Amino acid sequence: MDELESARIRVYRNDPGGRGERLVASDPPLFIDEGAWAFRVEGPAPDPRPYPPDTPEFLYWQLASALERGKRLWQRLLPTGQWVPGAVLPAVPAAGDDLNAYYDRRALRFFRDVDAKSGAIVQSGDSVDIATHEQGHAVLDGARPDLWDAPHFEVAAFHEAFGDLAAIFVALAEPPLASRVFDETAGDPARSNLVSRLAEELGAAVRGRFGEDAAMPRSLRDAVNAFRYADPRTLPDSAPASVLSAEPHSFCNVATGACWDLLVALFRANPDADRARALRDSAASLAGWAVAAAETAPSGADFLGRFARRIVRAARSEGSVSAPALADALRARGLISSADVGDELDPDDGRGVFAPGDGEPLTPALRAAIEARLPPAERAEIVPLAFAGERPAPRILRGRRRRDLVLRGTEYGPADGAAVELSESFALAFAESGVLRASRVHPASDRDAEDARAFVRFLARRRAIADEVEGRAAIRGLAREGKSHAVVREDDGIRRLRRLWIAEEER
Repeated sequence: MDELESARIRVYRNDPGGRGERLVASDPPLFIDEGAWAFRVEGPAPDPRPYPPDTPEFLYWQLASALERGKRLWQRLLPTGQWVPGAVLPAVPAAGDDLNAYYDRRALRFFRDVDAKSGAIVQSGDSVDIATHEQGHAVLDGARPDLWDAPHFEVAAFHEAFGDLAAIFVALAEPPLASRVFDETAGDPARSNLVSRLAEELGAAVRGRFGEDAAMPRSLRDAVNAFRYADPRTLPDSAPASVLSAEPHSFCNVATGACWDLLVALFRANPDADRARALRDSAASLAGWAVAAAETAPSGADFLGRFARRIVRAARSEGSVSAPALADALRARGLISSADVGDELDPDDGRGVFAPGDGEPLTPALRAAIEARLPPAERAEIVPLAFAGERPAPRILRGRRRRDLVLRGTEYGPADGAAVELSESFALAFAESGVLRASRVHPASDRDAEDARAFVRFLARRRAIADEVEGRAAIRGLAREGKSHAVVREDDGIRRLRRLWIAEEER
């Protein structure tokens, strides 16, 4: 082995338990702690060499390689993005013994355990699926921090779906993996395949410990599925993996499966004779639309429908011939009721309402205009998010008004008497002259309030809420107890329910 070859590493391109997966030689990732979406794998970097699996050195480079692939994807899709914890996101490759991995707004944390059936060591950081899924949580949190605490079934499920989509988009950006999908499915990616199946190794370990119904037969989840939308309030709190439930890791299958359907529709309409390349290009197009929709969909009980409608609008605005097929696929999943998804904004006679200058706060007149377009509310706060678009093109100011919904009743467990935040979103489009020309508001409806109450009751039944005292404990300890949320007394003296983390597998 010459010096150049010995300086290379060996990694899995996909999940270690994936069908036909094997180690491949790769260059060690460079400059991972620089630029947008920078990260740092905790611990000293070993010399780059082809280390054997199940060693700390192999785990370091496997995790760094996976997250670097994700970093490249997110630098393309969200080039100005930034993590909530800061400029560089820590990743802890061996945070303890567990069949788990999670993002907790401080770091990405990965664990190790043993498959009870096979006796094999399972390191969640070895899986590109899991690493890029958790990275996806952190990316979505950076782009949409308001979704972190949103008290809605569909938002919690979408966070999981976004992680799954992140893993899929990272995988399909790799030509060898796209080619393997095409070969495995005999040219029909509507069939289950090595990319649609997520976290195969962890899924096997979860089934070995918790029973065959605890995960899909060949993976933790599979984007090729038949789950159709149902109001999560009508679903059971938990169910076998083959049955849809309100639990976020189950309900996310609807959104992930719908997006895979969109990928298949785009692939079938792509005329490129190189079918593996057609699959990669289709995934790249869908990734752009899905990320844009995730950035702008207003929070609320109907989040998945709002996300779906934005994907169709994006495809339509780009002149994609596949837009009708995308709408049909989303209708089949029950995410939209009609192919007519309308326009995002309505004409608005905004005489006297002007956009703020770059970097300037909202003017009193603009705040008053926003309040006038929303229903009256006490103790509400307007939070501008960001401008989209560049001068001289029309610019859209997005933001939300947040207000507290106080929960009363023993059925809320530790959250009795605490508040959750409801969001009321707005989007204002300004002409080149700076005057308001179109707008759309999404006030919090009775459905949003009842969905929030039902979601907290769901958490209380699952004993997933830490009380105010418990909430001060270390997140890892709460995670082991299955706590995903905690009641926190904040600076204004109000007790609010806040999300801590959502574990990778259901307990």
